[in-house]
Amino acid sequence: MKKIIWIDIGTHFAQEHSSIFSSDFYFYSFIVRRLISSRLFKRGKFVSNKELKEIITCRNKIRERSNDFYSIFIEANSKIARKKKFYPNANLFFNLALTDEEHKPTSIAKLYLGDGQEYSQGSSIFLEKHNVNQDSFVAAFGVSTNDFFKELELYLSEKFNDYVVMLRLNCEGVEDSIIYSAHNSFGDKLELICGSLKDVAEVKGLAAFERLEHFIADNGIVFAQFASAIYTWSEGQKAILKLLKKIHSN
Repeated sequence: MKKIIWIDIGTHFAQEHSSIFSSDFYFYSFIVRRLISSRLFKRGKFVSNKELKEIITCRNKIRERSNDFYSIFIEANSKIARKKKFYPNANLFFNLALTDEEHKPTSIAKLYLGDGQEYSQGSSIFLEKHNVNQDSFVAAFGVSTNDFFKELELYLSEKFNDYVVMLRLNCEGVEDSIIYSAHNSFGDKLELICGSLKDVAEVKGLAAFERLEHFIADNGIVFAQFASAIYTWSEGQKAILKLLKKIHSN
């Protein structure tokens, strides 16, 4: 049976993965907390009743095929990795920072903390990010995207007879390098990218962002918004469900 390799880079607290594969108690209590925060305290955007039904329906259908997934979590911040219990839920977990090619193949990288917060979702190896400064960082083991994906492809191709790759990204500016390297290693097996790409524009400029958008389109890779914000869940989950249906129709 063909596997979907869920490669989650910038996993943070695994909000996106948990939106599908967490326990029902965790999922519905999270929904209630978000609803109260949005409606009562006007914090954050919630979803319409229709979107919430879509999220629940997609979640249930994907969970029925949970054995079709092989999950790989990659998180740069060791403090986050030590804090949360969900990382053992991944089939593979790497506590490292993926770096651009101007970095050495391996390095001790500085992970600049978003807003100076140890558990920030916005930490980055790039000082160009608006919410970081050079005096607030933690050390992270850095591996170049090309080297990482070459080795990962060798491992996965030995382990599985047939698979497709899904990237779920929130890596604060290194998304373009990850996508180029992943496609270079996996080729047409890279079928879906979920997450957000806006940090590429902030860190590397509009030209780099537009080049990445063209690359994704030219190679026929599906892209869907899928981040920790609940209003992105419907789009991301529907794209994953569509990929599931595709591999079962072949």
